[in-house]
Amino acid sequence: MKNFFLLLLAWLVISLVLAPVGLAQSKNPPFGNQIYFDNYATDTKSKMRTPNTISAADTAVYQAFTMLLPENQFVSENVVPKSPIMLGVKLSPKLTNFFPVQVKSISRSYSSYLISDGSEAILIALGINKSNVDDYRYRVVENDSSELVPWSKIPALAEKYGAKQPYGFIGKFQSPGKQVFVEVVNVHNYGIRDGVIFDWRSNFKPKLLQMVAMVPSGKVKSAELYNLMEKIPNGGLATKFDPVTNIPLNLSFPSNGMDNMRFYFKNHETVMYSVYLLSKLKGKSDTTEIVGAFTGDVLEFDGKYYQNPGNYEILIQRGGDIGRWPETQILRIPFEVKAAPLIDRKVSIKEVLIYSLATLSGVALLFLLYHRHHKNKMERVARDQQVVGLKLRSIRAQLNPHFMFNALSSIQNLINKNNISDANYYLSKFAGLTRQVLDSDKEELISLEDELLLMEDYLQMEQLRFNFQYEIQVDEHINKANVEIPAMLLQPFVENAVKHGIAGLKQEGKIVLTVNIEEDDLVFMIRDNGFGFNVQAKIAGHGLKLSEEYVALLCQIYKGQPTKLHIDSNEKGTTIGIRLSNWNI
Repeated sequence: MKNFFLLLLAWLVISLVLAPVGLAQSKNPPFGNQIYFDNYATDTKSKMRTPNTISAADTAVYQAFTMLLPENQFVSENVVPKSPIMLGVKLSPKLTNFFPVQVKSISRSYSSYLISDGSEAILIALGINKSNVDDYRYRVVENDSSELVPWSKIPALAEKYGAKQPYGFIGKFQSPGKQVFVEVVNVHNYGIRDGVIFDWRSNFKPKLLQMVAMVPSGKVKSAELYNLMEKIPNGGLATKFDPVTNIPLNLSFPSNGMDNMRFYFKNHETVMYSVYLLSKLKGKSDTTEIVGAFTGDVLEFDGKYYQNPGNYEILIQRGGDIGRWPETQILRIPFEVKAAPLIDRKVSIKEVLIYSLATLSGVALLFLLYHRHHKNKMERVARDQQVVGLKLRSIRAQLNPHFMFNALSSIQNLINKNNISDANYYLSKFAGLTRQVLDSDKEELISLEDELLLMEDYLQMEQLRFNFQYEIQVDEHINKANVEIPAMLLQPFVENAVKHGIAGLKQEGKIVLTVNIEEDDLVFMIRDNGFGFNVQAKIAGHGLKLSEEYVALLCQIYKGQPTKLHIDSNEKGTTIGIRLSNWNI
């Protein structure tokens, strides 16, 4: 038994000698079994990087490294260490509501821990080891005003909590009622730094510096501002105030008398606030959460939350559900919203007549101005359409002789070959075609039936000379006699298919003309199996170039029914697509 007590005494002495030195010695029960590390994680959907806290058992602290590996099933592979220093915090097991909050400090954010029971905190740094311990310094600042420990070397290296290699032991900290900031930095690279704030304060009741009301001024759109925590001036919105907090106790205003309220808080960067609105309207009570986790200094409270007449109360407390904290930790701001006052001023008949005459005069003046503007606009549109129409006729006037010249060249070719019978047949076809073309020149639109008959005669005439094959396919749902299309729309493209497509293929050449309906559009496709041409370089007939100008002018005339032209040409053939959009079929 005596040997047992001697061994126990020796163990206690060795423990006290080797234990690292901190700011204060703890008299609390042993700490819990978790050590907390702050990291960052990237959300897979929003791609936003947010703080992420992980913990490791105090018997296997090395797991803080392995938990960050992609193969770990509990932690996302997007989690990365917040800093190479990798600070770990160990708190009392009895402390459950420490609420870690991120506190911004220029280019870094530091974690803060509320230790409301006054217990001790331990801070370690897994990123500091034997090879780099001389590269780091730490300091301790109390209440953001006094430096307890100036920049100093790391106090010690330790290898506890199941660590597999030594780590930096920063210290043990305990300052009831105060706030301590511990910062660690790499002396060779100031970008490598991290810190922790320990907050032992026990009073977390929110404190307002100002409570500003934005009140409509009435006749002008701008609003007036009043500090509701000042007796004069506050617009007469309150007359009684809490002697300690200066919060108004009888704040009241009409339902249209407050645009919003703005609250200015005393700095509370380590404490999250929850803001609720309690309302009692027509005997029914309701609770609305305005902000669940607020760490800023200015809170905007929009008037949309209190538009209806009734009794309200703004409740501001340390983060959490209502009823979680004692009443001494809660800030309450009661107010009443009254019904908007009715306009009781009587208006005389004379004033009614004056206002009515002024209104009618204004309406009449606006109508005259609108009528004049509309008339001028219609005249400009008519002139523009007339100009476009003249350009359109000019293009068609160029297409007609171009077509006739090509036809006469074909007849001449047959006569030179002494092919009198074909030349005579060609002349008869040409005479009919010429008559149709000249008749269509008088009209802006012709029936689809007439246009297809013109194409049929033209292809038969050219077939005598080049001996090719052709097909004309029309959707059975199209009434050809009742559908009108722009005159001379198809002929130049069909002619291009003959002259620049299948002319050299003889009986192997083939042209297919299709007409289809696609929803409200009328679609023409002209295909040939010729050798194609360079579309980008515009290597094609003169008629094709004129037709492109023709299509552009049609788009100016029929703005609600644009004509779209698409040309696709390669060594296997050419496809020309013409789409009359939103056409009345």
